[in-house]
Amino acid sequence: MTIYQKLNELDMDLEQYEEQDLSHFEKKQWEKRVLKKVKKQKPSQVKKYMGVAAAMLIATGLSLSTGIVSIANMPFVGETIEKYLNQNENLDFSSYKTAIGQTAENEKGKLTLNEVMIDGGRLLISSTYEPADGIDFHHKMHPMPKVKMNGKDLTSSTGGQSIELNNSMFTVYNEVQLKEIPMGEKVRFHIEYDRLDLEMKMNQPWVFDIEVVTEKLAANSKTITLDQDIQLENGRSIKLEKMIVTPISTVLYYDWPGEENHIAFKLVSESGKEILPDTVSVTPKESYNRFSAIDMDSEKYYVVPFEHSENLHADKPGRSPEISVPIN
Repeated sequence: MTIYQKLNELDMDLEQYEEQDLSHFEKKQWEKRVLKKVKKQKPSQVKKYMGVAAAMLIATGLSLSTGIVSIANMPFVGETIEKYLNQNENLDFSSYKTAIGQTAENEKGKLTLNEVMIDGGRLLISSTYEPADGIDFHHKMHPMPKVKMNGKDLTSSTGGQSIELNNSMFTVYNEVQLKEIPMGEKVRFHIEYDRLDLEMKMNQPWVFDIEVVTEKLAANSKTITLDQDIQLENGRSIKLEKMIVTPISTVLYYDWPGEENHIAFKLVSESGKEILPDTVSVTPKESYNRFSAIDMDSEKYYVVPFEHSENLHADKPGRSPEISVPIN
């Protein structure tokens, strides 16, 4: 008799145990595990594995009630960087990511730096935060790191997002825009969190010193120098500086002379496909649009300006001037 048969045929008296409902997150985790296991099996084996899954859930229920293991406090790994980039697509950038697994702890709790990834002028970070007792943390709070690259502060902007995994664990994402990331070599980062949120300073910061290898990303990326001025219909002139194309995203850098009624850009393929920017950033020092990844080997692409302001949605851009700049 196999272990699976023993588990499936096990007779237990469960009346002495208190039944507890799984949270929404816990249900989703078990659903993913069961479906992943079942999809890999032949039809004749599905029933067997469903039985095993049922036995696992029974065993889990016993652990919940007896206090041996609490699912709500199991060390689930935080969400991956791919989920931050796109929740709806099954992305896999494993070959470009660096696993870290370092944990720092202070009076605010524990922060585990799970993984990082460099991509076209930015550093992406995925961490898991476990609040200390008495710390009231929620998804609208965003720890923001100070980052030094090879000993220098070259950060232009920093963003963050917090996602609740359960009542005592959160995934924390950070996106740090960095100038002139050296590609094709090992890059040293000093990452320091000294605030849990804007007004919640820490007595002892979370500090991480890591190294990230960029050879693989460099081999599959391309920097296109544009260095081209374009004249718009409103009389303004914009200088297109460069475009960085990676397997993860495409980012266009340009010099915008003003801050109001600014112009963004879209990418248009030779076959007519339009790609609108996921991110538009306009500052006096540096302006850029970031798009999804494109395959320039398959067809030709053009940069086309369009009106972009807070009054216009990204999926409904304004009238495009009759300007298109080839990029390959």
